[in-house]
Amino acid sequence: MLSTPLLHLIEQHLQTIHNLHPSDPILQCPPSTLFLLPTRPAALIKLAHSKIHSYPFSKVPTCWLRLFTDASISEAVRVIQRNLLSTSSLLKGEDTAEKEEACGNNGKAVAVGVAQGGDHEDWIQEVVRLLDMAVIMAGAPERGGMIEDILATLQSITEELEQGPSRKTKKRKRKRCDDDDDDDDDDDDDDSFPATGEAMVPNITYQIPRRSASALSLERFENHLSTGLPLLIMDALTHWPAFHERPWRSPSYLLTKTFGGRRLIPVELGRSYTDAGWGQSIITFREFMDRYMLRSDSEGYDQDIAYLAQHDLFAQIPSLRNDISIPDYCYIDPPPLTQGTPLALKEPPEKLEEPRLNAWFGPAGTVSPLHTDPYHNILCQIVGTKYVRLYSPAETEKLYPRGVEGGGVDMSNTSQVDVEGEKEKRDRDFPMFKHAEYMETVLKEGDCLYIPLGWWHYIKSLSTSFSVSFWWN
Repeated sequence: MLSTPLLHLIEQHLQTIHNLHPSDPILQCPPSTLFLLPTRPAALIKLAHSKIHSYPFSKVPTCWLRLFTDASISEAVRVIQRNLLSTSSLLKGEDTAEKEEACGNNGKAVAVGVAQGGDHEDWIQEVVRLLDMAVIMAGAPERGGMIEDILATLQSITEELEQGPSRKTKKRKRKRCDDDDDDDDDDDDDDSFPATGEAMVPNITYQIPRRSASALSLERFENHLSTGLPLLIMDALTHWPAFHERPWRSPSYLLTKTFGGRRLIPVELGRSYTDAGWGQSIITFREFMDRYMLRSDSEGYDQDIAYLAQHDLFAQIPSLRNDISIPDYCYIDPPPLTQGTPLALKEPPEKLEEPRLNAWFGPAGTVSPLHTDPYHNILCQIVGTKYVRLYSPAETEKLYPRGVEGGGVDMSNTSQVDVEGEKEKRDRDFPMFKHAEYMETVLKEGDCLYIPLGWWHYIKSLSTSFSVSFWWN
């Protein structure tokens, strides 16, 4: 039976959860919580959730993060055990399964083999939700590999039960279900994001220095670091699988890598985190794609926009990590900061053992407002284009940094200025800003941009865009 490997796997992981090492951090939780873990994991998820939100996240005791994670895994196992056999029987008909997944009873896509009637019956999505929330909310300390094992095995079984070999090659279509007979005739051009935003490309007046990757040895890049200036490195990434055999420009590929779009992701809602009305949400990847990424230019984006921003998607979905590689530039030690400068006077951030990766994925019009980061950065462009404007740390006073805001949040790394906002208001409220000197560029597919530590940067997506940033020090 296809379900046997998964049942064996979850039994093995349950033994790991319940046979703890004496130094395991979860033992710092009250003993009663561990007693309840095998029988009442859902209640412990709520308890751990409340504890996590009673601290600043950086100060949450590891025991509560682990309790949230282990309780989530235990509850996911209960859902699997309760539903796997019955769902396998529902999924055995090829023709019925194909039609139900494609159109459902009302012409909309639904998961094969999941009974109609809401989230309670969609047990596969519930398992994914439980395990992804453990990663997103708690970081899944010491359990990341366990969660990935369960999800990868469940996805493999689900794809086989859904007649996977034929379905994996199908392209994600935004078309009427009664057109399915024509799918085999579609070409690769149909499996792409709608073209948007190219008319927004600005004229570049103060171009960031640029070099071709073929002419930039590591020694030359190291010499450039001593200048303290940014650098656009062209055609540096085209050897990545993300551009070719595993293309991130393909919606169907990204949906496959996210378990048919079932995986959860944290998104920012709104154009920029400094705008009024900005918010955050956790949604499925499929909802993000359908609502925000796969609509045409005529549908607009100004009033309804979302951004997968500064998220370690590759820790959550490690298979995507295999599509890219850390640029060799990130392994060069940058020169020490000049003593007495404002940057040198700040408390240095933690030393990173490995570069820190973050994903940035969204439609045209998403904005990272003018801000600084605590590390050197290589920003790599995989899909689409972005406009980037950089200001030296010497211009800081003219950029009007924010201060400590509501709730004691330090926003001093973010400017008060809306770079592309109404000029008359900007000149009135921030008169020195117009005198600040800057550099700019359009970051294209295959390019990467070195942003030195402390440099202010404003970034706007000119089209559907997928970028990866590599922080290092």
